[in-house]
Amino acid sequence: ALVMKLSEAQLRPLYARLREWRGDIKNDKDSSSSSHVRRSAFWNLSAELSKSLRSIFLPCLTSVISDVFDELEIAVSILCKGSKTKVGSKRRKLEESEGEDDDVDQLRPLQPLLLCLELALKADAHEGGDWTRGDDNQRYNMLLNHLGKLLLSQIPSNMDVKSDLAPSEKQSASKFQQIVQGVGTLEHGNVVGCLTSLAAAAGNEQLWKPLNFAVLEACGHKRSEVRKAGISCLLSIIETIGEEYMVLLPECLPVLSELLEDGDEEVAGMAKECVRQGEELLGESLEESLR
Repeated sequence: ALVMKLSEAQLRPLYARLREWRGDIKNDKDSSSSSHVRRSAFWNLSAELSKSLRSIFLPCLTSVISDVFDELEIAVSILCKGSKTKVGSKRRKLEESEGEDDDVDQLRPLQPLLLCLELALKADAHEGGDWTRGDDNQRYNMLLNHLGKLLLSQIPSNMDVKSDLAPSEKQSASKFQQIVQGVGTLEHGNVVGCLTSLAAAAGNEQLWKPLNFAVLEACGHKRSEVRKAGISCLLSIIETIGEEYMVLLPECLPVLSELLEDGDEEVAGMAKECVRQGEELLGESLEESLR
């Protein structure tokens, strides 16, 4: 309530003080868990400000955009390094396990950051997308680079994820499905939601092309959960942007044709829905193009 009464000139120095309290991100990589808690709290607060203030909050977010990239870089370095075969003594395995626990602790800020970004990008899309396309599209390209990698990530089972799922549902939905695909986390932050809002804010074919490439790369991945996240993202983008995005449909058709035959019924079902929506938007059948 207090923040809502502040002018932008009053809000920015207050936000700068909060950033100072949070501490430096890059120098905190190997620090105690208290710094990870402060980082998480900072992005939770930023998400609330973004939700309440919408485009008014964008100048504040600009002041910490380098921190956004640093946080995403940390997440990518942890979640996209691939699995490694563990060999050696019990002592080495114990050290590696402890290292993994520290890595998971560093991921605390990721979900509130994703929520903050999604809300900010939605607000910017409503205003025409100038903030997202700032710095000669560099801001957009940096966000896409990191988010596209997270679409292919491997999420540890002990990562703490905030969701609306019931305990029984959490057992059937993997942490990847929650933090990447957005299962049960639509109100709490996820990668697909961020990419959808990024596409909406981008607003033109030139910027959509590399994003579409990243999504299709996920759709063709060997891991079923990544394919599911990819096709879920494509469907979400089509639903959000609509007819304008159909300019990229020809690039999607070969991948959709394969996914219609996917062994995972959920993947095949979402691919079918993408085709149905494409046909509805174009006003013509795509059956010949899918052969």
